[in-house]
Amino acid sequence: MNQERTSHIIAYLFLALYTLFTLLPILWVFSTSLKPGDEVMAFPPRILPENISFENYRFVFQDQYLLRSLVNSFITAGFSMVLSVTISALAGYAFARYRFKGKNLILGAIMGMFMIPVAMNTIPLYIIFQRFKLLDTYFVLIWSYQILIIPLNIFLLKNYFETIPREIEEQARIDGCTTLGVLWYITIPSAWPALAVSGIFAFRFSWNEFVFPLVFANKQEMNVFQVALYKFMDLYRVNWGHLTSCIIIGILPILVLFIFFQKQMVSGFTAGAVKG
Repeated sequence: MNQERTSHIIAYLFLALYTLFTLLPILWVFSTSLKPGDEVMAFPPRILPENISFENYRFVFQDQYLLRSLVNSFITAGFSMVLSVTISALAGYAFARYRFKGKNLILGAIMGMFMIPVAMNTIPLYIIFQRFKLLDTYFVLIWSYQILIIPLNIFLLKNYFETIPREIEEQARIDGCTTLGVLWYITIPSAWPALAVSGIFAFRFSWNEFVFPLVFANKQEMNVFQVALYKFMDLYRVNWGHLTSCIIIGILPILVLFIFFQKQMVSGFTAGAVKG
């Protein structure tokens, strides 16, 4: 009994240290974002601000360039999430429910795309988008993000669809429901936890992506929020107060999604959404 208690104490201690190690940089960034200009560069540095100031956040929301980039990020990430979940759900259902020649080969090729580094896709995609005159558009960002998102979401949804009993779908077909009707009225509602997980993954990948927006949408009016953060990184000086406030603002949408859909995420994972 004592040995079991000791092992639990060690496990909890390890988790507490890991949590502290993970959260400490975020807490430091948040603290810096609330410091006035003279405290940001103070030496020795102070962990907590002596005088809390929202001037850094006020600057962000008054800067038209940053606001436009924030809107661009919401537009591209939102549409990318909807497109990714739609395509991945249809493809995942096909892989889970139908048999066809080359099924495993195609699935392996899709997963192989996920293993390719982003940098290797950048030049070929740039040439293609340039020839079709799609650069500096929302379209190019939304579609390029799918390369990063769809392979993982197809794998996730396929495994979850396989956990849903076929008998439910067969009964619906006997009652006269079409294949799309079965998918829409039976399978999709049953797979809501996995769809929530895939949607959060899609939004997170799109929101945090930096390389594709930097290369494919280089015009200032098309910059997304992650690219706009470069505004505060000059050659000889970095405005840490403005930069840290932007980082906190950039974290909030993902954090809100995780908080609101944490039950669906737990259910999606534990019910076999990532089952091999």
